[in-house]
Amino acid sequence: MAPYNSYNDESIFNMALAYLSRIDKLLNLCAMHSIQGNLEGWSKTITSLYREVSIKLSDKEKLELNGDKVTLKTINLHNLEEGDCTFKNMNALCNNIVYLETFRKQILFMLHHLEMKLRKYMQVKGMLLPSKDDPARAITKF
Repeated sequence: MAPYNSYNDESIFNMALAYLSRIDKLLNLCAMHSIQGNLEGWSKTITSLYREVSIKLSDKEKLELNGDKVTLKTINLHNLEEGDCTFKNMNALCNNIVYLETFRKQILFMLHHLEMKLRKYMQVKGMLLPSKDDPARAITKF
């Protein structure tokens, strides 16, 4: 019998399955919160999803999602662009009760675009759908 801490294909598979299960649950929660218009729930869930996915992202991809600084003072909140949708900007809006009410539409826009960016990266990294090239081992390719 192998030692408890041994590194084998079965433990890799089990951890990969648990990891993908957490991601699936977070994606479902994102969908539920977006349907309900629950800004706080959606922002917390998408931040948790980012934490799970961040291990697979390059520094450049992380910077694109995080933003290099909070730019709320320099962007036009009434005419947002996709590039303005960063976690730092979204958190600055969501962590202010007045902004939650005043800029609800802008927060929804940011959350939508952040989730879409995350989903695109996840698809490119093979985290959403298994690879059709190697379906038997797609789940262990992390």
